[in-house]
Amino acid sequence: MMYPSIKPVNNVQMTKPVEQQQMSGQKGLVISYFGNSVAVEAEDGQVFQCHLRRNQELPVVGDRVVWQLETEESGVIMGIEPRRSLLARGDARGKSKPVAANVDIIVLVMAPPPIFSEYLLDRYLVAAELLDIQPVLVLNKVDLLDPERREEAAARLEPYRKIPYKSILSSTYTREGLSDLEWCLKGKTAVLVGPSGVGKSSIISVLAGGHAIRTSEVSPKGAGKHTTTATRLYHLPQGGQLIDSPGVREFNLWAVSRQEVLRGFREFQAFLKGCKFRDCLHVVEPGCAVQEAVKNGNISPGRYASYQQLMKEAEKQNKYS
Repeated sequence: MMYPSIKPVNNVQMTKPVEQQQMSGQKGLVISYFGNSVAVEAEDGQVFQCHLRRNQELPVVGDRVVWQLETEESGVIMGIEPRRSLLARGDARGKSKPVAANVDIIVLVMAPPPIFSEYLLDRYLVAAELLDIQPVLVLNKVDLLDPERREEAAARLEPYRKIPYKSILSSTYTREGLSDLEWCLKGKTAVLVGPSGVGKSSIISVLAGGHAIRTSEVSPKGAGKHTTTATRLYHLPQGGQLIDSPGVREFNLWAVSRQEVLRGFREFQAFLKGCKFRDCLHVVEPGCAVQEAVKNGNISPGRYASYQQLMKEAEKQNKYS
């Protein structure tokens, strides 16, 4: 199965920086979009359908914007406030389309074997590190495991806890681990990603607690009550926000260089200065401190195997690019 890639995109603004826009505008949060207009939540919680001025770039869900009221129910976007992060979905032609802004946390959701894959998880983690967005690991559907298999699954997460990455065992059926996840997301803006079948929709439904945005409330007139959107923002009852999008839920690592792969393995960094050669790639070179750390048990052999595979892919990609 092909997954759309998500990659960092340079911060963009509309026509002029917000500081230069008319001071009569007010601030708002983009919570959904419909074609060439967006639903903006005002600071008092009201939702307005806003259109763009000529030659303006379309904001994405999660954007903080400056806008002006035109009618009792609609407005116009004046500008986008600076973004602290931006996720973009790459298409088959290599072009990127922004899908979510100002994300603080990427929740990486897996399910028990055979779905669970350390290699896929490591790809997600490299992407999170390069995007400089905090990852949280969730192993969902643990209610399906007997005690022995549960212990085995927890052991597979142990190398990630030592790095350290926050790791949670969860079940939407028993509600195990979900209060811990809610605590992690409190006051943050998050997205959930992971392969099909891991229970992302169920987790979103539980976290939203029935307070999700109803599409009919933010749809433009004439769109119908059953209008759907590609991306939407949920306010979480315990505080924080969750951006959900098919384009964000399933993604893969974009084409990266070997140096970027190395940057994506956080636990390697402490050993880099101990290598014999300054240009060591930590694959087959003699006197490599990273390889020695693997032998000594200071780096997970499984993580190192993922690193080697990703380095091969990066070398192949760069060779033919």
